[in-house]
Amino acid sequence: MDHSTGAPPASPELFAFAVRLAARAGRMSADACHGGRPSAVHEADGTEVASVDLAVEDFVRKELAAAFPADAVFGEEGGERAGASGRRWVLGPVNGTRQVTDRVPGFCFSGALAYEDEHGPAIGVISLPMSGQTVAAGRGLGCRLLPGPDPDPLEALRSGHGRLHAGRRTELTGARTQAHDIAEWPESLLTALHRRVRLVPAGGGTLDVLAGRADALVIAGPGVGYADLAPLPVIVAEGGGRVTDLAGAPVLEGDGSVLVTNGCLHDAFLDVVAESGQDDRTRAVLVDAHPAWAAEGAALAAELLSGLAPVARRAEHIGSTSVPGMAAKPVYDLQVSVADLAEADDAFDAPLAARGFVRSRYERDHVPAGRDDDPARWAKRLWTRRGGPGPDVNLHVRRAGSPNERLALLFRDWFRAHPEAVPAYARFKRELAHRTADLGSYAEVKDPVVDLVAEVAEVWARETGWRP
Repeated sequence: MDHSTGAPPASPELFAFAVRLAARAGRMSADACHGGRPSAVHEADGTEVASVDLAVEDFVRKELAAAFPADAVFGEEGGERAGASGRRWVLGPVNGTRQVTDRVPGFCFSGALAYEDEHGPAIGVISLPMSGQTVAAGRGLGCRLLPGPDPDPLEALRSGHGRLHAGRRTELTGARTQAHDIAEWPESLLTALHRRVRLVPAGGGTLDVLAGRADALVIAGPGVGYADLAPLPVIVAEGGGRVTDLAGAPVLEGDGSVLVTNGCLHDAFLDVVAESGQDDRTRAVLVDAHPAWAAEGAALAAELLSGLAPVARRAEHIGSTSVPGMAAKPVYDLQVSVADLAEADDAFDAPLAARGFVRSRYERDHVPAGRDDDPARWAKRLWTRRGGPGPDVNLHVRRAGSPNERLALLFRDWFRAHPEAVPAYARFKRELAHRTADLGSYAEVKDPVVDLVAEVAEVWARETGWRP
């Protein structure tokens, strides 16, 4: 959910607490970098993380637990801590582990913090520890650049000092556009923007846009994680800008790409991206697991079961978004079980069309290697929804009791029962998405690996007595 101008302002006292906590976390990072070469550790999926990042997140979690024990907390390293208040804090990681461990003073996200309440994003803070600055915004309180290692947020609110507001340039041609990690961009996007705007290396990113030093920031390629994105909606909105993904979706619900502009140029940028061709959009783009996926997937399945009954016998959230901690394409896979596919053809088209779904030409699932099975037993129907209303969905309709209906549930339940296998599979998918040119190639290479997982899962099913 993005910033909502109809929501009440954030509490100034809570805003001050968040700024001071993020600043303290930022000072911890800076002190570690100045004090010696920080070490790095490798996580279960092989990714590298600075030891100071783990220490900072642990510190922030303890402070939040003491001050707001009923609030949920989500961090990239420590995962989700449930809460009872309906509110949540999101902790951002170090942006640039290699820069931290090599003592290159360019990392900026240490101390990033976001606060979400029942109305959506309410507070966003980004600590810039190596320059001694903090970018902070509260819903209805404005966005400010606070100087010094120990900022006084309440004084800034009283005085109005440090207020940030994006520039008002309206001419796209020549707009100064910071390009983040440009080596990972699709060629078509790079070419299209190069022809219209002035592409420059990423510097201060969002801060530069809100300070008027840049007109836009573009992040394409591998998806940015939720913890990195969480402060952006309120910071950009309160700073007079606009932020979405490159398809125009709310940035916290998108594909992990980022477009930050001064607001005036946003639609023009989206038009250029759309006109650049869809080859970049057809690539497999994976994002970090979102803690809200499980609840939203269950709600979508319940809604479809209600709307498609009595032909629909069962509706389940399946696929990678149904597995806690699994990186995935930001698309929900749902499975509806029916007695007869032909009956579903007639019964489902109209109600699904009303919900934004389009019938796909694909009517058969991949038969796992080594199975001597009639491909007709793996028949299905597929409807997809992209761009709303509601989240993007792949709806797989399969016969109750069919092998493909069973396999979808077994795949999900095996990973849920074996969380230690999730990081390795997620890492494989990320590498595959990076190396393949389109979704078709991605699926073709991934299928044999899924087949191997299925073989292991079948052994587990026999040993445990698992049933769908």
